[in-house]
Amino acid sequence: MPRIKKETGVILLLTLFILSGILIITLAAADLVLAGLKMNRLTGYSNLAFFASEAGLERVLWEARKNNYVLPNIDTANIFSLGDLGNGSSYQVDYATSSPNVTFKSIGSYRGVKRSVEATYQP
Repeated sequence: MPRIKKETGVILLLTLFILSGILIITLAAADLVLAGLKMNRLTGYSNLAFFASEAGLERVLWEARKNNYVLPNIDTANIFSLGDLGNGSSYQVDYATSSPNVTFKSIGSYRGVKRSVEATYQP
C-alpha cells in the first residue's frame, strides 16, 4: 500500500502569498492616487500664482496709464509689490526700458509656486 504524505500548511502558505500580492497591488494603486492628488493641488497653487502675477501686471499698467506713474530712468526690480492679496498670494513687478518701450514683468507666488507674466508698454 503506497504511503500518502501529509501536506499540512500548504493552504496557509498559499493564502499568505495571495494576500501579499493583493497588498502590494493596493499599495501601488494608493501611491498613484496620492501622486495625482498632489499634482492636482500644485495645479491649483499654480493657478493662484498666475492670477497674482496678472494682478500685479494690471496694477502697474493702471499706474502707468491712469495715474501717470513716472518710472525711473534705470531698469529696476520690485517697483510694485504686495505681500498678501487676501488669499495668501503675492506679487512683485520688475521693469526694463528699451526706448520707447517699457517691459513689465510681474511674478506671482502662492505657497512656494511662482508664475510670471510679461507685457510691453509704450508710454
